[in-house]
Amino acid sequence: MIVLYQFEMSPFCDKIRRILNFKRIPYETREVGLLEAMTSYRKINPAGKVPALVDGDRTVCDSTEIAYYLEERYPDPALLPSDAAERALVHVFEDWADESVYFLEVRFRFGLPHNRARSLKRLLEHENALVKGIMPWVAPLAISNQLKAQGIGRKSVEQAIADLGRHLDAVEARLSGRQWLVGEKISLADIAVFAQFFAVRDSEEGAREFARRPGVLQFMDRVDRATAKRP
Repeated sequence: MIVLYQFEMSPFCDKIRRILNFKRIPYETREVGLLEAMTSYRKINPAGKVPALVDGDRTVCDSTEIAYYLEERYPDPALLPSDAAERALVHVFEDWADESVYFLEVRFRFGLPHNRARSLKRLLEHENALVKGIMPWVAPLAISNQLKAQGIGRKSVEQAIADLGRHLDAVEARLSGRQWLVGEKISLADIAVFAQFFAVRDSEEGAREFARRPGVLQFMDRVDRATAKRP
C-alpha cells in the first residue's frame, strides 16, 4: 500500500492525492505534525517538507518528482501527453502553478489577518495543545519573512489581487473553446493548476476573483469530478 505523508490542506499534497485518485491507485495518508516535520519525519524526507510518498521500499519526495514517478510506475491512465511539445507545455503550467500561484495562496490564506485565523485552525487541527498555542504567534512572522523573500510580500494587497486577476484571465482565455489546458485529455497541468487555484479560492479575496471567471470555475469543476476519490 502506498503511503502519502502530507499536510491535509497543502495544495501540493492535494495534487498528489488527485493524481492517485485519477489513476485509481490505492493509498493511505499520514498527517505530518509541524514538530514532527522538524524531527522524526526527516527520516522520511531529510528536507522536512511534504508531500513524501512511500511505495514499498521506494521513497519519493517533492510533488513534481512524485507526479513523474507515479506516471512512470503507473502509466495508465496517462497524465502526460505523448507529444513532446505538449509535454513541454504541461511542464510549464505545472511549474507556473507550483512556483508562482502558490505564493498568492500563502499571501491570501496566511498573510492576511482576516483569513489567517481560519487557515491556521485547519493547519493545526491535528497538533497538540502546545503547538496550537505557539503557532498563532510564530507563524505570522515566519510567513511574512517568506513572502517578502519571494517578492509577493512586498506588494500591496491590491497589487496581489491584480496579479491573481491576470493569472485567472490568462487561464480563462486559454480555456476558450477547450476543456483542458493542454491537449484533448486531462493532464498533470490541469491537476497542478487546480490544486493551487483551489487553495487560493479558499480566501475571501480569491473567492471574489474566481466568481468573476465562470470559465475557470467550470474548468475547476471538471478537474474536481475527474480526480475525486472514488469508493
